[in-house]
Amino acid sequence: MDQHGRVLIPSYDCSGRLNFYSTRSVFEESKTKYVNSFGSKDIIGFEMFLDYKQPITLVEGAFDAIAIRNNAVPLFGKTLSNKLKSALICNTVPKVNIVLDNDALADSIRISEFLLKNNIETRLVKLDGKDPSEIGFDKTWEIINNTPVLDFESLF
Repeated sequence: MDQHGRVLIPSYDCSGRLNFYSTRSVFEESKTKYVNSFGSKDIIGFEMFLDYKQPITLVEGAFDAIAIRNNAVPLFGKTLSNKLKSALICNTVPKVNIVLDNDALADSIRISEFLLKNNIETRLVKLDGKDPSEIGFDKTWEIINNTPVLDFESLF
């Protein structure tokens, strides 16, 4: 695979050590849009920049986290890693916003169930088929802030 024409986004753990990276092609016609690092995905994306006392926003990829700016965690996929699950519980996170793509609704529901079972205030945010990186910072936060807090009744 050609590594030219790619943007590399590193992720660092709480000690400042590289724990993951993701690359994205800058060419629309590229057959391989994203390439992630090899190895375990049992990491916390962008952990070095997290403040667990503030609300956390979960997104699929690095570019979405960059667009969100504030306390965003790229999952580098659609599921919570074990390390992230532990960190959310141990650090008593006040609120989590789930902002995954529309095709990840089942994954978003599973994440919501986990958070609600652990008494973490949760918002399941729907962006109508767009990504935060497409919509932009202001519009994404407007949608997040207008999304009601989730409970088990509304989840099902």
